[in-house]
Amino acid sequence: MKIKSTIFVLFLVGALFAQEVSIVEYLKAIEDGDYTSAVNGLSKLKTSHPNDPSVYFLDAVLTEDGNSSVQKYQTIYEQHPKSNYADAALYRVFSYYYSLGVYKRAEDLLTKLKNDFPSSPYIRAADRTIPDEVEIAKEPVKPAQPPVQQIDKYNFTIQAGAFLNLENAQNLANAIQNDGYPVELGTKSVGGSILNVVMFGQLLTEQEASPLLSYLKSKYDLNGRVISVE
Repeated sequence: MKIKSTIFVLFLVGALFAQEVSIVEYLKAIEDGDYTSAVNGLSKLKTSHPNDPSVYFLDAVLTEDGNSSVQKYQTIYEQHPKSNYADAALYRVFSYYYSLGVYKRAEDLLTKLKNDFPSSPYIRAADRTIPDEVEIAKEPVKPAQPPVQQIDKYNFTIQAGAFLNLENAQNLANAIQNDGYPVELGTKSVGGSILNVVMFGQLLTEQEASPLLSYLKSKYDLNGRVISVE
């Protein structure tokens, strides 16, 4: 759902510009899951408009390898800062590093987005609390809140962290579990990299997250995120 929403913003914003070739129909095709049409469209545009920044952007969107995609996005906002999708490209590079947990780099990119594109609609989406990069202590700690009883059905949980290093994820998961909270350790793919995700807490409403977020911040200096459980 988040990816589709991002694409939707992209083709709405892109429709406001006329200086570059329009890629709106292909972004819409991607949103609808019709990647074949988008790939075919990109092939034609590379022939007719090989140096168009919007074509570069579509190419980056359709590039599956995370590192290659990031390099293409970076080329757009660095070499074509006035292009239709320069801020969108910068936002995507920010999102890539944020998801990898490279928060200092993400914070620098967010600052650049605000400074270079102050009217960008992506600032609101990107302007989130960026957690500090810290080493997770292996020693168990005393719980800041009473242990939470495990329940069968719940609507929300808290993402405590996402790590490239599995050991770091396991250390955090073990520490939180020792505090009496139900913990789940999973994985997700971001830009071609596999992240180890630590989630804890079983919440019926988002409002219940407040004491758990405070616990995470006070014990580990980490800013968790409330995640909807589908």
